[in-house]
Amino acid sequence: MTCPSVTTGSEFLIQALSHIDCQAQMLARFGFQMLAQPGTPAGTVLLALLTLFVALYGIRLLFGPTDEPRDLVRAVLNVGIVLTLATSWPAWRVIAYDTVLRGPAEVAATIMPSTLPNPQHGFAHRLQGLDNGMAALAAAGTGRQTAEIIDEGVTSGFRPIALEDEAGLGWSRPIYLASTLGSLAGLRIAGGLLLALAPLVAGLLLFDFSRGLFAGWLRGLALVAIGSLGLTLLLSMQIAVMEPWISDVLERRSLGYATPAAPTEMLALVTGFAIATACLMILLTRVAFQNAWPLRRPWLSAFPRADALRWDPAAAGAGSTVPIHSRAATIGETLTNQIRREESRIRKIERVPLIGPSGREEGPSTGSNSMTAPAAPLGSSYRRTTHPTSRSQKRRDNRG
Repeated sequence: MTCPSVTTGSEFLIQALSHIDCQAQMLARFGFQMLAQPGTPAGTVLLALLTLFVALYGIRLLFGPTDEPRDLVRAVLNVGIVLTLATSWPAWRVIAYDTVLRGPAEVAATIMPSTLPNPQHGFAHRLQGLDNGMAALAAAGTGRQTAEIIDEGVTSGFRPIALEDEAGLGWSRPIYLASTLGSLAGLRIAGGLLLALAPLVAGLLLFDFSRGLFAGWLRGLALVAIGSLGLTLLLSMQIAVMEPWISDVLERRSLGYATPAAPTEMLALVTGFAIATACLMILLTRVAFQNAWPLRRPWLSAFPRADALRWDPAAAGAGSTVPIHSRAATIGETLTNQIRREESRIRKIERVPLIGPSGREEGPSTGSNSMTAPAAPLGSSYRRTTHPTSRSQKRRDNRG
């Protein structure tokens, strides 16, 4: 397949866009098929990664903790995804190739209103029409040199116009061509390169330490897709704005009227859409490479987590895990332990014998020559030792 050549003239933009699109598609298709062939360096690297992954997983099953069924299913799915991405061109063409390179135009045609041009029918020709209109306007000039009739509704003369005709008309067309070709070429070439590297990047999905590169590669494909969609919409709006304006200026010039404000207006329109293109690409890049935000879902706090430790009463004392306590339970256990310590101290004090002068064990005495027991702890001097009862309770006990 030979891509169309680019020539000068009235179809320069169409030929340039067609050539860039053809080269991007050839890069994606040919690069993938060459890297996916067995015996290539990419195929050897992929085979080594698969062998290493299977060996490490087997060692983990033999000597490590037993994996849950979902972990085994996840590992099998990863291997299947890697083999599909790296070896099957028909599957990869349906999954990513058509989605990245052709999907944005279909989505744009679906969501755009009827007031904007359809990007699937003659879109490149309408972009070329803007370029031809700007070239015709530069050739016709503004009427400054010929002293033609000036429309009173537009301006009263050439004096308020600060921008020269040559500067405005001369810079507008290059800026338009550069912004259109640069943005479309950058997205197309980036998409073709990322699609071609699929057999080499697919093996990075197998290991945890390399999944960041795989995620970055996927985000790059996402940027190409949403960037193409956004750029298609922006160029459609530029066509909708500039086509009637160029037609009006050329019609005025054909009727013999001067258009002194045309150079400034055309340069402002072209520069404004170029700046909008750059801002759109920056915004979509931030969207594609944005880190995941933590999702706060308070309603899930009422359900136990799957990785929470569970208390098994039958396995207590046999190396079971410690149950997870709430804050209230922890405070209650602390107070209970404190009360038990205080009670044990009181029992030890009450059991201390009092030794009199004769060496016999005596009870507590208030004499000056006798030893007294240590004072009770603070708060225990008037501890209640009997349980309160009522008359009704005594009658129930007697009848009982």
